[in-house]
Amino acid sequence: HIDLDGHPLCGKEFCPLHRAIATGASSTASTVVSARHKEGHRVPVEVSVAPIKDASGQVIGGIEVFRDLTQFVDDLRRARIIQDGTLSCPLPDDPRVAFDVRYTPEEIIGGDFYRIEPLAEDAYALMVADVMGHGPAAALFTMQLRSLWEECRAALGNPARFMTLLNARLHRLISAEGYFATAIYAHLDASSGQIRYVRAGHPAGLVIDPAGRIDPLAHCAPALGLLPETAYESHAARLEPGDCLLLHTDAAVEVCDADGNELGEEGFLSIIGDELRSGEGLATDRIENRLLRYAGTLRLPDDLTLVLARWIGPESGMSGTTRNPT
Repeated sequence: HIDLDGHPLCGKEFCPLHRAIATGASSTASTVVSARHKEGHRVPVEVSVAPIKDASGQVIGGIEVFRDLTQFVDDLRRARIIQDGTLSCPLPDDPRVAFDVRYTPEEIIGGDFYRIEPLAEDAYALMVADVMGHGPAAALFTMQLRSLWEECRAALGNPARFMTLLNARLHRLISAEGYFATAIYAHLDASSGQIRYVRAGHPAGLVIDPAGRIDPLAHCAPALGLLPETAYESHAARLEPGDCLLLHTDAAVEVCDADGNELGEEGFLSIIGDELRSGEGLATDRIENRLLRYAGTLRLPDDLTLVLARWIGPESGMSGTTRNPT
């Protein structure tokens, strides 16, 4: 068997049944895997596992239950194509700023939203949002966020105004269903490194210098869609040449190891520090790999989005551009 990204599951480290027997814990949520049919083709199946214990509580075996999801997964894959096309966000090519993104949904479609968009010669809009919940419902709300991004485009240069407009519209759309979204929106001036940002119930963005100092974007306001009259205020930060701005969703800090220990903010900052000390610099794929190693799984139990912007400096004539900051 393999997961939906093609990673093998039959070794001890990642086999769901082996993990249940080794840890003595049942799965808290089902896992979708791609099983090999006896005729050779692949079948998407939902897997749930549990250990079998004797009267004394000793684990003596395990049970694994499969459910065929062929039609359901086919529909989700078509939905993923539509979502990817709608949310597609080509990375800008600017010798002053290097952008790097990692987006990995928990399921085939996800509830995270991000944008990186040039507004003028020196200005960029960056946003990461996380819709409450998972699956198709959350994915539909990400599509709505994309539509509202266009509807409120005239305010993108003013973070406080943009987020205030976005909040009011989202409240009308989703408050009756109890949905909301956390988000962080940043306006980056590529000529000076100046940042203006609004954080709405979202994990703090991080300003990271090459020596390993990390300053969080601390000011926080209510999540989007909760309160109709919220008037957001913008706050300022600054990048020096070589500094990075990292925006992320809560999957980066809420991941747990096999014993249920949550990584937390301090653990995530430790991962960032380890990456800097490795000499390879920061890159979103390596950060994700460290999170997966901590969890001991092939996928995280939540949608993960990492948006990294490294400010190289103000000189527009600098040669060479990279999409993977080092």
